[in-house]
Amino acid sequence: MEDRFANVQHHVGDVYVADYTQFASEHPEMAERGVVVSDLKPELIGSLLFRNPNGVKVLSVNFEKNPAVFKLDDGGKVSNCECMLVSEQGNKKRWLALAELKYCKGEDRNIASNFEAALNQLRDTFLHLRDVAGLFKDDDYRYFWIVSMPEHSDKVPFSAFVLSQDELMAYKNLYNSVVISDNVVDIWTGTVIKLPVY
Repeated sequence: MEDRFANVQHHVGDVYVADYTQFASEHPEMAERGVVVSDLKPELIGSLLFRNPNGVKVLSVNFEKNPAVFKLDDGGKVSNCECMLVSEQGNKKRWLALAELKYCKGEDRNIASNFEAALNQLRDTFLHLRDVAGLFKDDDYRYFWIVSMPEHSDKVPFSAFVLSQDELMAYKNLYNSVVISDNVVDIWTGTVIKLPVY
């Protein structure tokens, strides 16, 4: 991955993902901040947390710092998600997670439309990285698409507002990807990530 992306980070503990873009539009002093992938919990806004209690080695790529990867030959740009996390260890098939965050401004009525927009961005990112950039093939990893809405932790899973179980299974069948809609994901091993037990 490091030969394909700039600013690759390595983690062995918890990983937080936040997007300050919307927040910065209302707080000009934060204008330089956008998507942040960090070992430290972000200040001022909610975030997506990849809990890593077992110290699994994880690599992260902030797509905001890699815009050239998503440029199209016609001058356009893929509507990509925030970032990608990849297990760096595992005896079997490792996992790869794409993550998109949506901040709904506290409005419950925005959950469904933001979820659909996030899912479209995840799909477009996945297909671009697989089919155009040739970064991976269908069976290289266990693929996960993470939709996070940090302001709505009390509404998880967000997919329940939009998709039936059959529709979620269709994503698994079409893209070999599991959709997770939560603000916390547990990293168990280099081959297993899953929803937390509440």
